[in-house]
This record gives sequence, structure tokens and C-alpha cells, in this order.
Amino acid sequence: MTNDEYIQAVKRNSNRLYLIALSYLQNHHDAEDVMQDVLLKLWKTKKTFNDSEHMDKWLTITCIHKCKDHFKSPFVKNTAALDEANELYTFDSIKSQDVFNAVMSLPKKERMVVHLFYYEDMQINDIAQALGCSSSVVKTRLFRARKSLKNVLGDDWINE
Repeated sequence: MTNDEYIQAVKRNSNRLYLIALSYLQNHHDAEDVMQDVLLKLWKTKKTFNDSEHMDKWLTITCIHKCKDHFKSPFVKNTAALDEANELYTFDSIKSQDVFNAVMSLPKKERMVVHLFYYEDMQINDIAQALGCSSSVVKTRLFRARKSLKNVLGDDWINE
């Protein structure tokens, strides 16, 4: 990988990887660490990518794995709730912001599936592969998350 290719990949993926990590970890500093680890791994990898989409998927899966590894660390502590994500997304309406806040309040497993499905536009099979579970588990988590969101937000959230 050349310097220019790496720089383009960083510009294209930094914010997205940070938001994935932030959604998963709910801690600004840990999300930055994971994002930097993923980008460092990209720099060090000898893997050749077919195109930028292939690289982006690899980065997404690597980011998810790094987030999972983070919780295995003996130094991980439970931290305060997440406030920084609202600053990174631009919302078209208050309703969109309410939906995002409701998503961020979901349990981690449901939140991650919803984030990858709706905010990252990943397919169910790709999410299952990235999370190391079956597609039926992903569908179940999406169902439960939608049900929780409907209870919190009512029927109007579906169009957001």
C-alpha cells in the first residue's frame, strides 16, 4: 500500500470507524484508541485489496473485532454514558436526533446490529460475519431493537 492510498483510506474511513467504535464502546477515548489501532493495522497489513469497498469492509470487520478485544482487557472499566456521538452526526430534525439517542440507549448487542444495518448500510449476512454469529441471530436482534425503539419512540420512528 502506498502512502497516498493509505491517506485516502484514512480520510474515507476515520469518522466511520470512530462512530462504529463509539457505538460499541460508548466511550470517546476508547473509540479513538480502537480507531487508531485499526488504522495502524491497515498500515502494517500485507493484504492486497481488490478495491476500496473491499478495504472498507475489512476495516469495518477489523474495527468490530478490536472492539470485542477491548472488553477482554483486564483494565476495562464501565464508563459514563455517551454524549460525544451527537456532535459527530448531523441531524435533519429533532426527530432524527431522538431516534439516534434511542438507538444509543439500546443494549450493546442490539445497538451494534442497528448501527451496522441502518447507519453503515451493511447487509444482514455481512453483519453476521463481522459479529461472528448467524444471520438469524442478527435478525432476532434487529427485531428486538425495533420493538424496543417502537416502545420508546412510537410508530413515527420507522421513517427516520
